[in-house]
Amino acid sequence: MSSESKPKKGKSSLAKRRALFSWLIPLANLRITLALLSFSMVLIFVATLEQVEIGIRGAQAKYFESLLGIWHYPEQFWGGEFLNPVPIPIPGGWLLGGLLIINLTAAYVTRFQWTVKKFGIQLIHLGIIMLLVGQLVTQAIQEESRMQINKGESSNYIERFHGVELALTDVTDPSRETVVSIPQELLEKGGSISSGDLPFEVTVKSFGPNCDFDAVSSKDQREGSSKEVDQGVGHSANLSIKPKSEDYSSEAMNFGHLVFELSDETGSLGTWLALAHPAGNHWWKESPKLADLAFQPIRHKGKLWGVTLRAKREYLPYSIELLGIANEFYQGTETPFNFESDIMIKMEGNETRRALVYMNTPLRHDGKTFYQFQMNNAADYTVFQVIRNPSWLVPYLACIIVSIGLLWQFGFHLVRFLRKNSLQKA
Repeated sequence: MSSESKPKKGKSSLAKRRALFSWLIPLANLRITLALLSFSMVLIFVATLEQVEIGIRGAQAKYFESLLGIWHYPEQFWGGEFLNPVPIPIPGGWLLGGLLIINLTAAYVTRFQWTVKKFGIQLIHLGIIMLLVGQLVTQAIQEESRMQINKGESSNYIERFHGVELALTDVTDPSRETVVSIPQELLEKGGSISSGDLPFEVTVKSFGPNCDFDAVSSKDQREGSSKEVDQGVGHSANLSIKPKSEDYSSEAMNFGHLVFELSDETGSLGTWLALAHPAGNHWWKESPKLADLAFQPIRHKGKLWGVTLRAKREYLPYSIELLGIANEFYQGTETPFNFESDIMIKMEGNETRRALVYMNTPLRHDGKTFYQFQMNNAADYTVFQVIRNPSWLVPYLACIIVSIGLLWQFGFHLVRFLRKNSLQKA
């Protein structure tokens, strides 16, 4: 008489996977998981402190959308006068998120038994992996823009919150405009830029995403590259610019600046200064002398061109008309509890779609989401925050998978408990 013990099917399958993916076993260590979660808590704590100084967007860009962030111990904390000068490296969101995905995936492959009993746990971990992957993809490809529309008017483009472009527009024909835009990436590289659609060449002297500017009494008082400017508003208003770092805080006013020279086959046509207004070329609000910064005229070979440095635009295959706006306030206060925009979307083929956009109820159209962002009843305009996020469905699917996993695991153990209880009573 002999007896044999056969390994369970789940354990046999697990052993085969562990043998096949043995190189993944060290990456599935639970200590790595705990260390990464601990670093994540430190990252959140540091970013929360930093957003007081640099704003939510600045903290997100510096710490969560990076592999490594540098933190300085606050001077107002105990010992700050000694510790503040010391740069402290903090693992960034992309690094920690990527390592957590690898760690969880390795554990999923080499440690979990793929059985009915453990099916719920497998689904829960799969959902968490999807959440992490979705967040990394979102941070990498999501684009945030704004659209401002005056009441009774339409708009067919959105503008980036960060990033500018140099737009050169041929307005010689009143019925038709030709626009050539040079993106920030090329402006940052500097050097000479030419295009078959331009009758002249653009040479970048200096560029920056933000600056302080002021009108001085003489050319000799100008600073830096603004001394070279001999054409346009920069010359007539004697503008002096002082570059500074881009401000990511929620109330930031970043004035991008560009000093550039135009030239053709005959030689130099002069050097211009262009400034980008964060509110969308509202230079008339700054000063009447600066109003032409929104469109500096250039005459060349019988044609009239206009040049402006503006927020980077994306033109849409449809337009949105603002029919009406309304905002409601809490009684007896100036605190709004609802912004509301009545809009009409005009698509190709005379097709239209009417929608109401208000707080917590955005408009989703053609892969973009339009949120009610700002409103000005006195000036009769509204501003939408526009998000393009191709992976927006991933968090919903991940949450559904996690919920199914939790229900499965709870239901499986509940059924086993009820069966065991009924057997004991019998």
